Amino acid sequence: MLALHGSAADGSFMERYSGLSAIADREGFVAVYPDAPGGWNTDDHKAGAADDVTFISDLLDRVEHDWCIDPHRIYAIGVSSGGGMVARLACDLSARLTGIASVAGAYGALPACRPGRPVSVLEIHGTADRIVPYQGRASDGAGNVPAFVHGWRSRDHCAKRAVRRPIAPRAFQVDYRGCARHSAVRHIEIVGGGHQYPGATPPDAGPPSTISASWQAWRFFARLRS
Repeated sequence: MLALHGSAADGSFMERYSGLSAIADREGFVAVYPDAPGGWNTDDHKAGAADDVTFISDLLDRVEHDWCIDPHRIYAIGVSSGGGMVARLACDLSARLTGIASVAGAYGALPACRPGRPVSVLEIHGTADRIVPYQGRASDGAGNVPAFVHGWRSRDHCAKRAVRRPIAPRAFQVDYRGCARHSAVRHIEIVGGGHQYPGATPPDAGPPSTISASWQAWRFFARLRS
C-alpha cells in the first residue's frame, strides 16, 4: 500500500501520522511512504513540476523487484493533495492499481480521467472541510466530492442506487454495488468533519474522529483483487 502525504509534509510524517505501519505489521502487507518535496503534481499545467505519475510507476517497479509483492493487490491511500494524487493515479495507472482511498482529497485540478479498467475507490471526507470544500469551489464547484464519487460509480459501471448506513457517530458509509470486474465504490461522509485524517496521530484540529481512516482503507482493500 502506497501512502501519500499532504502538502508541506513528507513520507516520514505520513508514517507517524497515519499509523499504517502498525496495521501493515499486523495484517501482513507492505506500506510504502514516498516523498514529494515540491508537493504532488496532480495536473499537467505546473511549469517545471515533477512527473509524479512516472515517479510512482518507477517506485512500484522497484518495490516489486525488491519485495515479494502480489501485482494483483496494489493499493494507494493519500490525504489532501496526496488524496488528489491517488485519484489521478487511479486514472493514469489503472493497469497497476487495484484500489485507492482518498481522505479529504483535492480534486479540483485533476485532468480528464480515462482508466483502462475499473479501479475500486474509497473516498472519505468531512462535510465542513474548509480547505477542500465538500461541495467544491464556491466559484464553479470544481472538486465537488459527490460528483467525484459519482464519476467513479459511472466509470466502474456500478448500479445507480446507493446503500447508505451509519457506521459510527457522525459517519455514514455509502456503497455502490454491482460494479464491473468485482470493483467497488464507497464514500464515507463525516458529518461536520473538517480537513482531517480521521484517527491521525496527533489528531487534526476539528471535531474528534469516530473512525480510523487507515483501518477503513485496509478493510476496504483487503478483499479486493484485480
